[in-house]
Amino acid sequence: MRPTEKNIENLIQNLNDPTRPELDRKILEDCFAELDNQKSSPPVSSPNIWSVIMHNKITKPIAAAIIIIAGFFVLTLFNNTIPKAYALTDTIEAYKSIQWLHVSLTKIFSWGEERTTEVWVECDKQGNTTRIRGQVSTGGSLVGPITITNNFQDEDVWLPQHNLRFLGYSNPESLLPYDASELDPKLLFETLTEQEKRGQAIVNINEPLEKSEPITVTVTYPAGSKSESRKKVFYIDQATKLVTRIDKYELNDQEPRLYQTREFSDYNQPINPMMFTLDDEIPENAQTVDMTGMEEGLARGNMTKEEITIEVTRQFFEAVITGDYDRAGKLYLGVPGILVEKGFMDAQILKILSFGPVYPDPDPDSNTMICSCKLLAEFDGDYYEADIYEVFVRPASGQPDKWVICGTSSSYAPASGSVILSHDGVNLDAVTYHGLVPRELMQKWLLLDAIRIEVRGDTLFPSEETQKIEFDTNQIDVSQFEPRVTIGQKDYHWSLLENDYGTINLSNVDENWYLITYAWAQIDMPEEKQAVLGIGSDDGVKVWLNGELVHENWTSRGVGIDNDRVPVTFKKGMNQLVLKIQNGGGPWGFCCRMLEE
Repeated sequence: MRPTEKNIENLIQNLNDPTRPELDRKILEDCFAELDNQKSSPPVSSPNIWSVIMHNKITKPIAAAIIIIAGFFVLTLFNNTIPKAYALTDTIEAYKSIQWLHVSLTKIFSWGEERTTEVWVECDKQGNTTRIRGQVSTGGSLVGPITITNNFQDEDVWLPQHNLRFLGYSNPESLLPYDASELDPKLLFETLTEQEKRGQAIVNINEPLEKSEPITVTVTYPAGSKSESRKKVFYIDQATKLVTRIDKYELNDQEPRLYQTREFSDYNQPINPMMFTLDDEIPENAQTVDMTGMEEGLARGNMTKEEITIEVTRQFFEAVITGDYDRAGKLYLGVPGILVEKGFMDAQILKILSFGPVYPDPDPDSNTMICSCKLLAEFDGDYYEADIYEVFVRPASGQPDKWVICGTSSSYAPASGSVILSHDGVNLDAVTYHGLVPRELMQKWLLLDAIRIEVRGDTLFPSEETQKIEFDTNQIDVSQFEPRVTIGQKDYHWSLLENDYGTINLSNVDENWYLITYAWAQIDMPEEKQAVLGIGSDDGVKVWLNGELVHENWTSRGVGIDNDRVPVTFKKGMNQLVLKIQNGGGPWGFCCRMLEE
């Protein structure tokens, strides 16, 4: 008989139980059998054991005492022999003794590009970071590949693509592509515990019986107004309770998309102190910038997160517009102005066109806000609309009241200016160019009233075949300018079109679909000249020079500067240049310039 059984049996007999010893023995045997069956299961409360006992037909009052005593000792033995189930607090507790850590972060973009960051962290016995080294393989246009070290006395930043070194950077770790708190699994778990309490996250824990397999903590976050739902999976070593990997997924109607992986390794493996200095890694010809005492960010004060996000973005681009790159650098992670100037690569930002909505980064670990804006930019004589569709703004590292831009995502398209139409002074003299300036867009034309492409047959819209027939048909005489044009039974008139910059947006003239127009200009050349015309169109285009068809392109596309390059020969004297633009649906427009001989 096991010692615990003997103790319980003695207690029962000391109560002068009138029940039979055989019945007492049977109750105990049933209890221990149930206990043995449950040893491999997670801890549970007592109903299963009570059920075993109550199936024995005991009716005397003294039996209740037997059940209570037996149950108490059985449950005590049960709790002492079955391992406690894993809890989030176990991992929080495990990190109290961690002094060294290596983190590898891989971000996977939707278009397949991967960006890798590696960080080595050294902490004191209280868990405070004392030294850090970070390496980013790629980055945005302003920063690029980067290596940073920081022992909170001597800060060093190395940007190889710019051959630039910063000394005395107050918060170099802010250049990492995510908040520094994401390096600390302990903080992530503390945040996760709070999110679960507030009902913001659904947590499921799987603790395999096989001790070599990791515990998995799967956290699901519901969809937000600007994002799909997200999932995060922690992999935890059963022996140490330390995190080994975190995978992040975007969830949608199809397969979950893995967008970030963080791997944690080399726990408490001492890091060579040379890892925290760049003295032997930077070439002698590197340009060095001393940033000691430089401030970064904009104070939030009483502004909301949305307000500070817009204000940082506005002040940054206003500084770029005025050429105050030092001010702009202060707002972009506190980098030196020379780096901001290099990042714009001689493009000149002319004005801010609009701001978009502001919303939190959908990544549940991030404290970043996101907004968007549109800018008008000029580069090498051409105008572009810059769609900065993501401006990432967050508190500066170590300075939660100072907010900085920490990255952008953008796209560019040729910009369309403001079109002015006039019916006065409609003659060829108004659109006569005395030679053409290379690479300068032609902004004055005579424009014919839009010709509607009629539906043929029982359809709602002109068919592709119908549109192609109209494209092949010349509705006007392109060899001789006529102030009034009759097509069928309808008269069409010319207007003087003037555009202030960029491509010509014909949707500002007529926003209907399935239209044709003609644009006419004349160029007075001092001598015969061979050249190339850069033609852009949305959609199809034909080009005549002095009545001769020199180019045609039946296509569906948006306007791009120099979509087509057309070799031409201008004669000495007056040349007649005519363009036919055909809209196959949606917005439409065109542009034209001389490129080179």
